[in-house]
Amino acid sequence: MTSEGPRADRPRRRRSFTPAEKLRLLAGYEQAVAEGDGNGYLRRNGLYSSLMSEWRRARDAGLLEGKKPGQSVGARVGSRPRSPGFAGS
Repeated sequence: MTSEGPRADRPRRRRSFTPAEKLRLLAGYEQAVAEGDGNGYLRRNGLYSSLMSEWRRARDAGLLEGKKPGQSVGARVGSRPRSPGFAGS
């Protein structure tokens, strides 16, 4: 018996996309939607509409633009409020 399914060898790794890839795929999806082929675009690229919604929110919030040179990553030190019972120095 021959096994030729998607898991014939082993489970595939989950795909990950760079911010540039997300922007490119999102632009392609929006173009396809304007032409009436949004669902076809998703099928051809193996994507889900929920990803497009998530990526659109991230793009609109400026999260896919990346950091500028010299800009720190993450929260600033000391920017988190301390709880009232904190016994730090």
